Amino acid sequence: MKSLRFVILAILIVLIAPSRTWSANVDELKSQITSKQQEIQELEKQIEATQSTLNTVGKQKQTLTAEVTNLNNKIKQLEADIRLNTKQIEKAELTIEVLSGEIGDRTQSIAEQKMAIASLLRSLRENDGQSLFEIVIANDQISEFFDQVEYLNTLDDAIAQNIGMLTNAKVALEQSKMSTEAEQTKLASLKNNLVTRKSTETEVKNEKSQLLTQTKQSETAYQKLLREREAERKALQDEISAMEYELQKLIDPSRLPSKKSGVLAWPVENPVITQGFGFTEFATARTDIYKGQGHNGIDLRARLGTPILAADDGEVWDIGNTDLTCPGGSYGKWVLLRHANGLATIYGHLSGFNTTKGAVVKRGQIIAFSGQTGYSTGPHLHFTVYDAGTVKFGPSKSGRCKYLPFGGYVNPLDYL
Repeated sequence: MKSLRFVILAILIVLIAPSRTWSANVDELKSQITSKQQEIQELEKQIEATQSTLNTVGKQKQTLTAEVTNLNNKIKQLEADIRLNTKQIEKAELTIEVLSGEIGDRTQSIAEQKMAIASLLRSLRENDGQSLFEIVIANDQISEFFDQVEYLNTLDDAIAQNIGMLTNAKVALEQSKMSTEAEQTKLASLKNNLVTRKSTETEVKNEKSQLLTQTKQSETAYQKLLREREAERKALQDEISAMEYELQKLIDPSRLPSKKSGVLAWPVENPVITQGFGFTEFATARTDIYKGQGHNGIDLRARLGTPILAADDGEVWDIGNTDLTCPGGSYGKWVLLRHANGLATIYGHLSGFNTTKGAVVKRGQIIAFSGQTGYSTGPHLHFTVYDAGTVKFGPSKSGRCKYLPFGGYVNPLDYL
């Protein structure tokens, strides 16, 4: 009888014993993850410092030297962003490795527990159907009778215990699988972000090279270029304002959702409004820009490279870049989404895209990255909400901008 109890004890030891190979590696992997997190935090501090410098330079008088310094700081920040993105990818890959190890460990544990339970059940069946009287007469001594009863009770307890352990192991396995899937989705997004940021870095370097070529590093030539662009921008803004004023008249409230918070999600995390909608102090003061019609959206604080999020489920109606035909004159790089509730949302002054025309996107999905393209005094996100039924595409009336969206706009704060 003692040998039978020894068998039960051996089975229990097998069930609770940790994986011999995996547990030896997990501590090292977790240590690497902690190290990557520390590197990530340090890079985030460097990026914030660079952003502070960008904000300072952006407020200075526009000179060739200041603009070159500004572009150099953008390149520096993008390089730091790329390093940050790389470290985030490495951390995600290590996390997936840890989770994969846990999945393997728990799968093995489940298999061992099933085998142990089967063994216990076989032992129980060998004694199945014996009454207490039969057990008594089968044993010469009363002590052997109690040993047998204790053995059967131990079998019952062991089965119940290990069924519970098996259930818990299955739950833990499912949780590890879900965490792994989430981490793999995050990893894919990070890799896409890295490609976009490298592309943006190349574009900023090209912009610097083009500026130096155009001005031949002459301050006089740079100021002449600024004056030409400002005149072009004012003329273009007049046309856009006039077109959107007419489109305002086509807004149909009956096809729009009721005004309430949460209809749309904020397009950036931790949103801070730097300019509101309508007749803001800035819009009222800058009649040369807004022509007495107010600001057609809201501006949100967003350092260079900030992920821009879809405000709701929808379709990428179109994407574009006004700087290709009217540099510094409008939205720069923009994305327009069309939503099922009758609204359309546009995201302007972007540095790069993370989606394509016609793509179906989900609320909160990263669709782009913030920047300073188009007419912008600093990195930020311009966000406008249109009645989708009023949106038009095409050149401005004079053709100064070859392709951009227009629409009858509504107050985004009615829906955010």
